[in-house]
Amino acid sequence: MIVATVLAFDLALTSSISGINDLLYFASKLNAQSAGDTDFRIQIASPGGKPVRTLNNLVFPVHCAIEEVEHSDVYLVPTITGNVEQVLDKNPLVVETLRHAGATNSLIGGNSSGVFFLAEAGLLDHKSATTHWTMVDLFRHLYPLVDLKPDQPITQDGNILCDCGGQAWFDLGLYLVELFFGHDIAMNLAKFFVIDIGRSTQLTYSPLISKKYHKDKGIMAIQNWLEEHYCSTIMIDQIGEQFGFSNRTMLRRFKQATGATPSQYLQEIRLDAATKLLVQSNKSIQEITHAIGYEDISSFTRLFKRKSGLSPSHYRARFKPI
Repeated sequence: MIVATVLAFDLALTSSISGINDLLYFASKLNAQSAGDTDFRIQIASPGGKPVRTLNNLVFPVHCAIEEVEHSDVYLVPTITGNVEQVLDKNPLVVETLRHAGATNSLIGGNSSGVFFLAEAGLLDHKSATTHWTMVDLFRHLYPLVDLKPDQPITQDGNILCDCGGQAWFDLGLYLVELFFGHDIAMNLAKFFVIDIGRSTQLTYSPLISKKYHKDKGIMAIQNWLEEHYCSTIMIDQIGEQFGFSNRTMLRRFKQATGATPSQYLQEIRLDAATKLLVQSNKSIQEITHAIGYEDISSFTRLFKRKSGLSPSHYRARFKPI
Protein backbone atom coordinates (compact mmCIF):
# COMPACT_ATOMS: atom_id res chain seq x y z
CA MET A 1 0.00 0.00 0.00
CA ILE A 2 1.39 3.38 -1.05
CA VAL A 3 0.33 6.16 1.32
CA ALA A 4 0.48 9.87 0.50
CA THR A 5 -0.12 12.45 3.24
CA VAL A 6 -1.00 16.11 2.78
CA LEU A 7 0.18 18.06 5.85
CA ALA A 8 -2.56 20.65 6.38
CA PHE A 9 -2.38 23.71 8.63
CA ASP A 10 -4.25 26.97 9.25
CA LEU A 11 -3.82 29.55 6.47
CA ALA A 12 -2.93 26.95 3.85
CA LEU A 13 -4.27 27.51 0.33
CA THR A 14 -7.49 25.51 0.08
CA SER A 15 -6.99 24.33 -3.49
CA SER A 16 -3.47 23.09 -2.79
CA ILE A 17 -4.95 20.79 -0.13
CA SER A 18 -8.05 19.61 -1.96
CA GLY A 19 -6.77 19.81 -5.53
CA ILE A 20 -3.83 17.46 -5.23
CA ASN A 21 -6.02 15.15 -3.14
CA ASP A 22 -8.53 15.02 -6.02
CA LEU A 23 -5.82 14.55 -8.62
CA LEU A 24 -4.18 11.61 -6.86
CA TYR A 25 -7.55 10.07 -6.02
CA PHE A 26 -8.65 10.11 -9.66
CA ALA A 27 -5.27 8.71 -10.70
CA SER A 28 -5.66 5.78 -8.31
CA LYS A 29 -9.13 5.10 -9.70
CA LEU A 30 -7.88 5.18 -13.29
CA ASN A 31 -5.06 2.86 -12.31
CA ALA A 32 -7.52 0.47 -10.68
CA GLN A 33 -9.59 0.39 -13.86
CA SER A 34 -6.64 -0.25 -16.15
CA ALA A 35 -4.45 -2.45 -13.94
CA GLY A 36 -6.77 -3.66 -11.19
CA ASP A 37 -4.40 -2.20 -8.60
CA THR A 38 -5.95 -0.17 -5.76
CA ASP A 39 -2.97 -0.14 -3.38
CA PHE A 40 -2.86 3.64 -3.03
CA ARG A 41 -4.28 5.90 -0.32
CA ILE A 42 -4.11 9.65 0.12
CA GLN A 43 -4.92 11.27 3.44
CA ILE A 44 -5.02 14.79 4.83
CA ALA A 45 -3.50 15.23 8.29
CA SER A 46 -3.34 18.23 10.61
CA PRO A 47 -1.92 19.00 14.06
CA GLY A 48 -4.20 17.23 16.52
CA GLY A 49 -6.47 16.07 13.72
CA LYS A 50 -8.42 19.32 13.98
CA PRO A 51 -10.11 20.97 10.98
CA VAL A 52 -7.93 23.68 9.47
CA ARG A 53 -9.09 27.21 8.67
CA THR A 54 -7.85 28.50 5.33
CA LEU A 55 -7.28 32.11 4.29
CA ASN A 56 -10.84 32.56 2.98
CA ASN A 57 -12.15 31.39 6.38
CA LEU A 58 -13.17 27.99 5.03
CA VAL A 59 -13.05 25.28 7.68
CA PHE A 60 -11.53 22.19 6.10
CA PRO A 61 -11.92 18.73 7.70
CA VAL A 62 -9.04 16.25 7.71
CA HIS A 63 -8.69 12.48 7.88
CA CYS A 64 -6.33 12.17 10.82
CA ALA A 65 -3.84 13.81 13.16
CA ILE A 66 -0.26 14.29 12.04
CA GLU A 67 0.77 12.64 15.30
CA GLU A 68 -1.03 9.46 14.20
CA VAL A 69 0.88 9.10 10.92
CA GLU A 70 3.47 6.42 11.59
CA HIS A 71 4.71 6.23 8.01
CA SER A 72 3.89 7.78 4.67
CA ASP A 73 5.55 7.12 1.33
CA VAL A 74 4.84 10.70 0.27
CA TYR A 75 4.50 13.90 2.29
CA LEU A 76 3.02 16.97 0.59
CA VAL A 77 3.06 20.51 1.96
CA PRO A 78 0.47 22.98 0.60
CA THR A 79 0.92 26.69 -0.09
CA ILE A 80 1.14 29.15 2.82
CA THR A 81 -1.19 32.12 2.24
CA GLY A 82 -0.61 34.08 5.46
CA ASN A 83 2.55 35.57 6.91
CA VAL A 84 5.09 32.87 6.16
CA GLU A 85 7.26 33.31 9.25
CA GLN A 86 4.25 33.38 11.57
CA VAL A 87 2.79 30.24 10.00
CA LEU A 88 6.14 28.46 10.41
CA ASP A 89 6.34 29.50 14.06
CA LYS A 90 2.83 28.20 14.76
CA ASN A 91 3.44 24.79 13.17
CA PRO A 92 6.52 23.20 14.76
CA LEU A 93 4.87 19.78 14.42
CA VAL A 94 4.81 20.09 10.62
CA VAL A 95 8.49 21.07 10.64
CA GLU A 96 9.44 18.19 12.95
CA THR A 97 7.41 15.69 10.89
CA LEU A 98 9.24 16.76 7.74
CA ARG A 99 12.61 16.60 9.50
CA HIS A 100 11.86 13.04 10.56
CA ALA A 101 10.59 12.11 7.08
CA GLY A 102 13.75 13.52 5.55
CA ALA A 103 15.76 10.84 7.32
CA THR A 104 13.72 8.14 5.55
CA ASN A 105 13.20 7.25 1.90
CA SER A 106 9.85 9.05 1.78
CA LEU A 107 9.21 11.41 -1.12
CA ILE A 108 8.63 14.97 0.12
CA GLY A 109 6.97 17.68 -1.97
CA GLY A 110 6.47 21.37 -1.25
CA ASN A 111 4.04 23.59 -3.12
CA SER A 112 4.97 27.24 -3.72
CA SER A 113 5.51 28.99 -0.36
CA GLY A 114 4.99 25.63 1.35
CA VAL A 115 8.61 24.99 0.35
CA PHE A 116 9.55 27.20 3.32
CA PHE A 117 8.50 24.34 5.61
CA LEU A 118 10.99 22.02 3.88
CA ALA A 119 13.76 24.58 4.22
CA GLU A 120 12.88 25.21 7.88
CA ALA A 121 13.22 21.48 8.50
CA GLY A 122 16.74 21.58 7.04
CA LEU A 123 15.84 19.37 4.10
CA LEU A 124 17.02 21.79 1.41
CA ASP A 125 20.50 22.76 2.60
CA HIS A 126 22.89 22.50 -0.37
CA LYS A 127 20.03 21.22 -2.55
CA SER A 128 18.09 22.66 -5.48
CA ALA A 129 14.70 24.21 -4.77
CA THR A 130 12.17 26.62 -6.22
CA THR A 131 9.36 28.71 -4.73
CA HIS A 132 6.89 31.45 -5.66
CA TRP A 133 8.52 34.44 -7.34
CA THR A 134 7.19 36.87 -4.71
CA MET A 135 8.97 34.89 -1.98
CA VAL A 136 12.43 34.66 -3.55
CA ASP A 137 14.12 37.46 -1.57
CA LEU A 138 12.71 36.31 1.78
CA PHE A 139 13.61 32.71 1.03
CA ARG A 140 17.21 33.57 0.16
CA HIS A 141 17.49 35.70 3.29
CA LEU A 142 16.20 32.96 5.59
CA TYR A 143 17.86 29.99 3.89
CA PRO A 144 21.15 31.04 2.24
CA LEU A 145 22.40 27.44 2.05
CA VAL A 146 19.67 26.45 -0.44
CA ASP A 147 20.42 26.47 -4.17
CA LEU A 148 17.28 28.39 -5.14
CA LYS A 149 16.24 28.23 -8.80
CA PRO A 150 13.13 30.43 -9.09
CA ASP A 151 13.07 30.19 -12.89
CA GLN A 152 12.30 26.47 -12.73
CA PRO A 153 8.65 25.42 -12.28
CA ILE A 154 9.67 22.19 -10.55
CA THR A 155 12.92 21.07 -8.96
CA GLN A 156 13.84 17.58 -7.85
CA ASP A 157 16.89 16.82 -5.74
CA GLY A 158 17.05 13.32 -4.34
CA ASN A 159 13.72 12.62 -2.64
CA ILE A 160 12.74 16.32 -2.44
CA LEU A 161 10.35 17.98 -4.91
CA CYS A 162 9.47 21.68 -4.99
CA ASP A 163 7.19 23.69 -7.28
CA CYS A 164 7.01 27.41 -7.85
CA GLY A 165 3.41 28.59 -7.94
CA GLY A 166 0.21 28.59 -5.93
CA GLN A 167 -1.57 26.51 -8.56
CA ALA A 168 1.55 24.61 -9.60
CA TRP A 169 0.31 21.72 -7.48
CA PHE A 170 -1.19 20.63 -10.83
CA ASP A 171 2.33 20.10 -12.13
CA LEU A 172 3.56 18.54 -8.91
CA GLY A 173 0.52 16.27 -8.84
CA LEU A 174 1.06 15.09 -12.40
CA TYR A 175 4.71 14.53 -11.59
CA LEU A 176 3.65 12.17 -8.78
CA VAL A 177 0.95 10.52 -10.89
CA GLU A 178 3.50 9.72 -13.56
CA LEU A 179 5.90 8.34 -10.98
CA PHE A 180 3.38 6.05 -9.29
CA PHE A 181 0.94 5.21 -12.08
CA GLY A 182 2.82 5.75 -15.34
CA HIS A 183 2.92 8.20 -18.21
CA ASP A 184 -0.34 7.17 -19.89
CA ILE A 185 -2.44 7.80 -16.79
CA ALA A 186 -0.70 11.14 -16.18
CA MET A 187 -1.40 12.27 -19.74
CA ASN A 188 -5.01 11.08 -19.66
CA LEU A 189 -5.53 12.84 -16.34
CA ALA A 190 -4.00 16.05 -17.73
CA LYS A 191 -6.51 15.94 -20.56
CA PHE A 192 -9.39 15.17 -18.18
CA PHE A 193 -8.56 18.16 -15.96
CA VAL A 194 -7.57 20.31 -18.98
CA ILE A 195 -4.13 20.91 -17.50
CA ASP A 196 -1.56 22.69 -19.65
CA ILE A 197 1.26 20.18 -19.44
CA GLY A 198 3.54 22.58 -21.25
CA ARG A 199 3.98 24.57 -18.04
CA SER A 200 6.10 21.89 -16.46
CA THR A 201 9.63 21.35 -17.73
CA GLN A 202 9.75 18.11 -15.76
CA LEU A 203 6.62 16.22 -16.85
CA THR A 204 7.45 13.04 -18.76
CA TYR A 205 10.68 12.49 -16.83
CA SER A 206 9.37 9.84 -14.46
CA PRO A 207 11.96 7.19 -15.39
CA LEU A 208 14.62 9.64 -14.23
CA ILE A 209 13.00 10.54 -10.90
CA SER A 210 13.59 7.24 -9.17
CA LYS A 211 17.18 7.20 -10.41
CA LYS A 212 17.94 10.24 -8.26
CA TYR A 213 16.98 8.61 -4.97
CA HIS A 214 20.59 8.29 -3.85
CA LYS A 215 23.19 10.34 -2.00
CA ASP A 216 26.20 10.06 -4.32
CA LYS A 217 26.76 13.74 -5.11
CA GLY A 218 29.43 12.96 -7.70
CA ILE A 219 27.07 10.78 -9.71
CA MET A 220 24.24 13.29 -9.20
CA ALA A 221 26.49 15.92 -10.82
CA ILE A 222 27.04 13.63 -13.81
CA GLN A 223 23.29 13.01 -14.09
CA ASN A 224 22.60 16.74 -14.05
CA TRP A 225 25.30 17.31 -16.69
CA LEU A 226 23.81 14.64 -18.94
CA GLU A 227 20.37 16.21 -18.58
CA GLU A 228 21.77 19.57 -19.69
CA HIS A 229 23.89 18.31 -22.61
CA TYR A 230 21.93 15.31 -23.93
CA CYS A 231 21.37 16.97 -27.32
CA SER A 232 25.13 17.11 -27.96
CA THR A 233 27.50 14.36 -29.05
CA ILE A 234 28.57 12.70 -25.79
CA MET A 235 31.49 10.34 -25.31
CA ILE A 236 30.51 8.27 -22.29
CA ASP A 237 34.04 7.01 -21.67
CA GLN A 238 35.27 10.60 -21.25
CA ILE A 239 32.65 11.81 -18.77
CA GLY A 240 34.32 10.35 -15.69
CA GLU A 241 37.48 12.36 -16.24
CA GLN A 242 35.47 15.61 -16.31
CA PHE A 243 34.25 14.86 -12.80
CA GLY A 244 37.44 13.43 -11.34
CA PHE A 245 36.66 9.71 -11.76
CA SER A 246 38.41 6.99 -13.65
CA ASN A 247 36.08 5.53 -16.27
CA ARG A 248 35.87 2.23 -14.38
CA THR A 249 35.02 3.93 -11.08
CA MET A 250 32.45 6.17 -12.75
CA LEU A 251 30.70 3.22 -14.41
CA ARG A 252 30.63 1.24 -11.17
CA ARG A 253 29.33 4.08 -9.02
CA PHE A 254 26.81 5.23 -11.63
CA LYS A 255 25.33 1.76 -11.88
CA GLN A 256 25.32 1.36 -8.11
CA ALA A 257 23.58 4.71 -7.56
CA THR A 258 21.04 4.68 -10.39
CA GLY A 259 20.61 1.07 -11.40
CA ALA A 260 21.49 2.02 -14.98
CA THR A 261 24.61 2.56 -17.04
CA PRO A 262 25.41 6.11 -18.21
CA SER A 263 24.48 5.08 -21.76
CA GLN A 264 21.11 3.78 -20.62
CA TYR A 265 20.50 6.93 -18.59
CA LEU A 266 21.38 9.15 -21.55
CA GLN A 267 19.01 7.16 -23.75
CA GLU A 268 16.19 7.65 -21.24
CA ILE A 269 16.83 11.39 -21.12
CA ARG A 270 16.70 11.64 -24.91
CA LEU A 271 13.58 9.53 -25.29
CA ASP A 272 11.77 11.44 -22.57
CA ALA A 273 12.76 14.72 -24.22
CA ALA A 274 11.31 13.33 -27.45
CA THR A 275 8.10 12.43 -25.62
CA LYS A 276 7.76 16.02 -24.48
CA LEU A 277 8.48 17.47 -27.93
CA LEU A 278 5.95 15.16 -29.55
CA VAL A 279 3.22 16.39 -27.21
CA GLN A 280 4.17 20.06 -26.88
CA SER A 281 5.59 21.03 -30.28
CA ASN A 282 4.80 20.75 -33.98
CA LYS A 283 8.32 19.66 -34.91
CA SER A 284 8.56 16.84 -37.43
CA ILE A 285 9.81 13.43 -36.32
CA GLN A 286 13.07 14.11 -38.15
CA GLU A 287 13.50 17.47 -36.40
CA ILE A 288 12.85 15.85 -33.03
CA THR A 289 15.36 13.11 -33.80
CA HIS A 290 18.10 15.68 -34.35
CA ALA A 291 16.98 17.90 -31.46
CA ILE A 292 17.53 15.13 -28.91
CA GLY A 293 20.97 14.14 -30.16
CA TYR A 294 20.21 11.30 -32.58
CA GLU A 295 21.07 11.25 -36.28
CA ASP A 296 19.24 8.18 -37.54
CA ILE A 297 15.46 8.53 -37.54
CA SER A 298 14.87 4.80 -37.92
CA SER A 299 16.98 4.02 -34.85
CA PHE A 300 15.14 6.68 -32.86
CA THR A 301 11.75 5.34 -33.96
CA ARG A 302 12.72 1.81 -32.99
CA LEU A 303 13.97 2.88 -29.55
CA PHE A 304 10.93 5.06 -28.92
CA LYS A 305 8.50 2.28 -29.80
CA ARG A 306 10.38 -0.13 -27.53
CA LYS A 307 10.03 2.37 -24.66
CA SER A 308 6.44 3.53 -25.11
CA GLY A 309 4.81 0.74 -27.10
CA LEU A 310 3.83 3.27 -29.77
CA SER A 311 5.57 4.79 -32.76
CA PRO A 312 6.36 8.52 -32.40
CA SER A 313 3.55 9.48 -34.78
CA HIS A 314 0.99 7.28 -33.00
CA TYR A 315 2.13 8.61 -29.63
CA ARG A 316 1.63 12.20 -30.83
CA ALA A 317 -1.81 11.39 -32.21
CA ARG A 318 -2.86 9.83 -28.92
CA PHE A 319 -1.52 12.36 -26.42
CA LYS A 320 -1.08 15.75 -28.12
CA PRO A 321 -3.75 18.19 -26.87
CA ILE A 322 -6.32 19.13 -29.47
